[in-house]
Amino acid sequence: MISKFAGIVNQFRNNSVIKYGFANLFPRSIAILTAVVFTPIAIKQLGVNDYGLWSLAILIPNLVSSPDLGITYGIVNEMSRVFREEGNLRSQRERLLRLCQLLAVISFGWLLLGTVGLIWYSFGANRTSNMPSSYEFSVLLLGLLVFILGIPASLWGRVQLAQERGHEYFRWEGIGKTIGFIGSLVILITMPNVYVLIIVFLLPSVLTAYLNARYYIIEQLGSLSMPSWNLRKSIIENRAVFASGKYFLAFQITFLIGTAIDPFIVNALLSTKDVAYLSIARRPFDALPLAVTLFSTALWPVFFKLNSEDRVIEIKSLLLRILAGSCGLICILSVLIIGFSEPIYRYLSQGKMIFSKADLIWISLQMISYTAILIFNNYANAVDLLKSQMWIQIVAAGVGVFAKVLALKYGGLSLYFFVSSAVYAVFALAPMAWLTFGHIRHRTHHAI
Repeated sequence: MISKFAGIVNQFRNNSVIKYGFANLFPRSIAILTAVVFTPIAIKQLGVNDYGLWSLAILIPNLVSSPDLGITYGIVNEMSRVFREEGNLRSQRERLLRLCQLLAVISFGWLLLGTVGLIWYSFGANRTSNMPSSYEFSVLLLGLLVFILGIPASLWGRVQLAQERGHEYFRWEGIGKTIGFIGSLVILITMPNVYVLIIVFLLPSVLTAYLNARYYIIEQLGSLSMPSWNLRKSIIENRAVFASGKYFLAFQITFLIGTAIDPFIVNALLSTKDVAYLSIARRPFDALPLAVTLFSTALWPVFFKLNSEDRVIEIKSLLLRILAGSCGLICILSVLIIGFSEPIYRYLSQGKMIFSKADLIWISLQMISYTAILIFNNYANAVDLLKSQMWIQIVAAGVGVFAKVLALKYGGLSLYFFVSSAVYAVFALAPMAWLTFGHIRHRTHHAI
């Protein structure tokens, strides 16, 4: 019995996916606490309209969905290869630090571009929002500024992922989100102010990301001293990273078009009150993919390793187990949320809104599709199916944004929820499933 327990403990210590998942549980739990604790207090203290605007501000990280131009994702496979060959990344020290400098330049570019975009959004001629333009602009700009500060530090989380040490990054992120969550509650109760709330909610995660970077660089690369600025050399030595990074850039842009801008479109075509409805309706369901997102990204380097060693049967078995367990769990939890929707949403909205069960059903179906696609995407990333994956996402995003705008114009939020779910299942889930299992089937026949 003791030896069996010791074996389980050993497996936990050595399994990067398990460690990543449990570390990821820390920051992701804040999403659940935000839904259960923060949302009703914020509705009560800020009011529905200011809550809707605050929701838009903290969604800025989704709006700027490709802050690194795909660079940090493109580095994962490259650093995985170097780490497998050399056992450490010290030979990559100057290259990675120069890449961090390049991300700082890109961050400044995003700040300028984002400011112009927010001016157009807040002061545009076709504006229909019920909030004052200058107030809306200043709140959203603050959210953009705080987020932009953390872009260079994001590189080190991806490098840690490549070494199957991504759990270290999430420990720091969890600390930051916990500080932000507790601080935000204090602000809400003592001096509810949207500007202060944005800073307190978002900034701690940025600061802890830099602390993670500092400790990682000292421990793994040996020194914090920065090389001289040489952006040209950084671009030249990372050509291969940029080549694969362009696909991740495309993925992130399609996420922006297909999903992240939805609340902003709702605000533009309807009102901040409808943004609040959309945000609150999704809150309980946003926590559901936690079952798979805890572990899914950690599967990327595992799939990469198994693929490099031609262990196709193990890949298929792992994929099917994760799919069945994750999607099955989300189905059960969705049924519980919908079954107890009345007390759940009465509490979340403080009785100020009534939620349609039909809307909740469509949200749950989309979350199931989203969960499966997360797993398929990590497989495709690892085995270099990036081009096919990109075209699937481009088509799904293009069809989706067109269909959802029409739905909002002619049917409001109820039609929007149905259209979002249907488009995601037909144009994203089905093609990704076909691509993934088709590739595995081809690899299996080739191995035989």
